[in-house]
Amino acid sequence: MYCRHCGEPMNDNQAVCLKCGVEAGTGNAFCPDCGKTVIPDAVICVNCGVSLKTNNGSKKNAPNIEGIKERSIVTAIILSLVTCGIYGIYWFVCLTNEMNKASGHENDTAGGAAFLLTLVTCGIYGYFWAYKMGEKRDIVANEKGSTNILYLVLMFLGLGIVVYGLLQDSLNKAIADM
Repeated sequence: MYCRHCGEPMNDNQAVCLKCGVEAGTGNAFCPDCGKTVIPDAVICVNCGVSLKTNNGSKKNAPNIEGIKERSIVTAIILSLVTCGIYGIYWFVCLTNEMNKASGHENDTAGGAAFLLTLVTCGIYGYFWAYKMGEKRDIVANEKGSTNILYLVLMFLGLGIVVYGLLQDSLNKAIADM
């Protein structure tokens, strides 16, 4: 790994560059993979081909979306309504598992367990689920924000299917960006 600000070689565990003192991943003058100079705001390094769009510009920090398929939000909502919520349960389980994988939290509560916990707690666990999915969505989208609060409020308003749609949209965008 190389400093994006000055091009100095760095250890993968370093939080800041020892040469220039800039936080790891900050800057856009050098490729984090090969250390060569890059055009500011470039999408890929022309020397080694690594993507420069992720957190530190390295593919290592990209969301793990391998095996996750894009899903039509409109179709999923229609299927949820037509099947009286059965497809909605399937969608909930898949979204939970896919967001866990994409955000790097694969050891978090699995989709089936999250559904059962929501059922057993008469929906209370669903609020916690929405909050955690908001945090994971921000990781996948590489954004700092308060999406978790938005999802929690939507769940309190009884708009869980909107949360599903927003989560699916984030996954679809992550798939399209790769």
